[in-house]
Amino acid sequence: MQKITTTKEKIEEIKQRGYPLEFGEILSQALNNYQKIVWIAGAGVLLLSIVFFAIIMGLAAIFIGLSTFGRDIADFQIQNFSAAGIIVALVGGAIAVALIKPFYAGILRVAHHADAKEDFDFSTLFYYYKSEYLKEIIIAGILIGFCSNGISTALELTGNTILGSVISYIIILLTLFTTPLIIFGNLKAIEAIQASLMLVSRNFFMLLALMIVAVILAGLGVFAFCIGILFTIPLVFSVQYMIYTNVIGIDEKNELEEIGNSSSDY
Repeated sequence: MQKITTTKEKIEEIKQRGYPLEFGEILSQALNNYQKIVWIAGAGVLLLSIVFFAIIMGLAAIFIGLSTFGRDIADFQIQNFSAAGIIVALVGGAIAVALIKPFYAGILRVAHHADAKEDFDFSTLFYYYKSEYLKEIIIAGILIGFCSNGISTALELTGNTILGSVISYIIILLTLFTTPLIIFGNLKAIEAIQASLMLVSRNFFMLLALMIVAVILAGLGVFAFCIGILFTIPLVFSVQYMIYTNVIGIDEKNELEEIGNSSSDY
């Protein structure tokens, strides 16, 4: 049988035959990977959280005042928004997802370097903000953000808040492979989304179980003075990376092309 070496060939093979996953093996690999990236990834999550909090508070102070903002957040209900407010919320949410996606891709890159026993540092987290993959990452983020926020908002407007949240989480799961397929498999945004839908549907409940366990373990960080969750969240990304490597693997050709560009990481 011909050796499968590229991402697209692997995807075509999976369409025909599916793929197996070992629950315990992936968790074991992810925990090992997590130990190698926890401090850098956690520090990055902390920095990003501070930046976004500062931006949100600054905009709130300028446009509506902090006291009004605090009251509105405490009694946040999408039903109370005007049509213009709903549109702004949808657009703002999609933009936020698009801006965060390159950072998420950077954590996956850190996880890959750790797994491959290659050097990485804090700047590696921000590699994709200046990478050739930035456009595709942002396009995918906007499309997923609009889809997820649009459906959940529509359901919330009809009073189905819980169902809206469930649908959002399902969309996140269904697009699990999208970003790694772009940065490791060199796929375009639409191709990556379509491939992710197929890949997740082939083993939906196993992937759901893995992500639930990862989120529960990450949530234990709340007990470490709450801020600890910023350093347990990277476990979720390690699980996602290990799922990808076990299902698809890293496109060797794409990685060779990356070597020439990776020197700017360090």
